[in-house]
Amino acid sequence: MTFTPKKRMLFISSKKPFPIQDGASIRTMQMYRMLSQFYDVELLYVCSDKKGAGITSVEQLGVKSCKGFYLPKWKSLGQTMLALFSKAPLQCAYFHSKELDKHLRSSIDNYDYVFCNNIRTASYVADNTKVLRWIDFVDAISMNYKGAASKHGFPMSIVYREEARRLLNMELNLVNTFDKALIISDVDSSYILKNLTSPTKGISVIPNSVDIPDEAITQSEGHNLVFVGSMFYDPNIIAVSKFAANVFPSVLKKYPDTKFYIVGNRPAKKVRRLASDNIIVTGFVNDPKDYLRKSNIVVAPMYSGAGVQNKILEAMAMGCCVVTTSIGAEGLGPVVSGESIVIEDDYEKMADKIISLLSDKKLCQKIGTNARQYVTERFSYDRVFQGFSEQVIDK
Repeated sequence: MTFTPKKRMLFISSKKPFPIQDGASIRTMQMYRMLSQFYDVELLYVCSDKKGAGITSVEQLGVKSCKGFYLPKWKSLGQTMLALFSKAPLQCAYFHSKELDKHLRSSIDNYDYVFCNNIRTASYVADNTKVLRWIDFVDAISMNYKGAASKHGFPMSIVYREEARRLLNMELNLVNTFDKALIISDVDSSYILKNLTSPTKGISVIPNSVDIPDEAITQSEGHNLVFVGSMFYDPNIIAVSKFAANVFPSVLKKYPDTKFYIVGNRPAKKVRRLASDNIIVTGFVNDPKDYLRKSNIVVAPMYSGAGVQNKILEAMAMGCCVVTTSIGAEGLGPVVSGESIVIEDDYEKMADKIISLLSDKKLCQKIGTNARQYVTERFSYDRVFQGFSEQVIDK
């Protein structure tokens, strides 16, 4: 029997994807894990931490070969300023490493495929047709920035709107020029495809997977609300700020002992200012799931952003009762409000539903049980891997 070696793939990441502690690293390592089942994969990444750029493998994560390229923040900022006078998205300039680019050009002939982990890394191979090029858009990031423009005042609204325009132009170009394109949800895919005016190869929808714990949580005593997410990320800052100002006061009026835990690393000044006797801003914690376990309700009041929210999937997988908005529920599929999750956009109605749930722990438990079953059937690793191998991998 003849042994056929695996084809070689170069995987490019705009950030160091480990430790796995946010949505971007979760997505990157999921893709790396699945691709490694079919190809010999080498990981290249950009890193603003000089020490972090020296890592060559992370065996516990299955990363056998990786190389980091140090890109200091001052250089990123300089490149971004220069990009103001170009047509390229500013964030692509911010994360672009000339050293990685040089390394890639000298070694590209050694690979059969190049996988770009988001739009920020696509420019490295935008003009190279020697290899098969794959792009994971992750989100329709142009839609994200378009939404952000409406949430900010002058002058940031202008910056976000211009960035959204540049991003959409790049997304449309990549769909038609790269060999394969992936994205996280049907909502994000539809946004890009509806803006196309020429034929396309299409976009494969590959959601994020979530680990399903062996046991679900049980409803704890008290009235604990929890939000989990990276607290320097603008959509999360908007979410907790709006919730604290417009929803939480009504809940407190009914249940004065209610605690609202904002759990996530690098909380912005706007978030830190929310801290009070009833609002606890934790900053970085070793395991955010500890707070999910002692929650009565997990809130994810998203009013901007795109893609599937990992924080919602993780909470549902643990059997938590989740209250979110229409934007937060995007990408979850045909989920029904009141069955496996609660969806509400109106501030006053959201407060009423939270108050009702806090007074009925059996209903919280039921919604959490349904949530756990829902994500197990749709977002477990085995289920996502099956769809990935059927839709994406070359046979």
